[in-house]
Amino acid sequence: MPSSVQASTLTYQGPVQALQASWSYEGETGPEHWGELDESYAMCSIGEQQSPIALSYSNLSSAKWPLINTYQPTTFSVQNNGHTIQADVNGSTASTLRLAGVPYTLAQFHFHTPSEHTLEDEHYEMELHLVHVDKHDNLAVLGVLMEEGDHHEALDQVWDLMPTEEGTATETVVLDPNDFIPGELDSFQYEGSLTTPPCDEGVKWTVLDEPIQVSREQLDRFQSIYPSNYRPVQDLGNRDIGYHYH
Repeated sequence: MPSSVQASTLTYQGPVQALQASWSYEGETGPEHWGELDESYAMCSIGEQQSPIALSYSNLSSAKWPLINTYQPTTFSVQNNGHTIQADVNGSTASTLRLAGVPYTLAQFHFHTPSEHTLEDEHYEMELHLVHVDKHDNLAVLGVLMEEGDHHEALDQVWDLMPTEEGTATETVVLDPNDFIPGELDSFQYEGSLTTPPCDEGVKWTVLDEPIQVSREQLDRFQSIYPSNYRPVQDLGNRDIGYHYH
């Protein structure tokens, strides 16, 4: 896994990021100002294929890429990176997402509240992003919507380790990413971007149609640390959204 898959929500970046402007989800460093904070963040303002977007069942095209996931139990380090709670693959993993036959290796997953993508103009309580990278450092993200409902046992293993302040938990945890995937893999597919600075484009997005359920108590635990950490939906422009029936 490339060492440049760093821990900043959905940001694919190198060590130089520490020298760049800080950003947040509100006020003068919030999403509407990201493009002004640093020249390397320009795509946040001028990009034409930005994420997230508003998803709808209207005017969908056919699937953009066949989708196969081969997730296996993997060791993760859990961190609070100042923008979200993120679980980074610790060591190597055989967990991959194949898009049109191209393997993308799982690098990390993290959370946003409320959901960044909307479905029929409605936000879900949260959204999980599983971030993958191929051998050429191209990114593919699998988005999973999260709604209030039954208690999610696997999520407890992440929450029990998550630092309430910025930093990394000393313990690691073995998780099966399949535990965070709903029963059906029908999905929306489109070409987009990182949802955080530097908002780089060229990211293959797959957002699953079916949400997973988490309990109110689990939602409250995350939201007590990050009450709101989402980027508003961006213009679709001339892009089309594909729908994959699995």
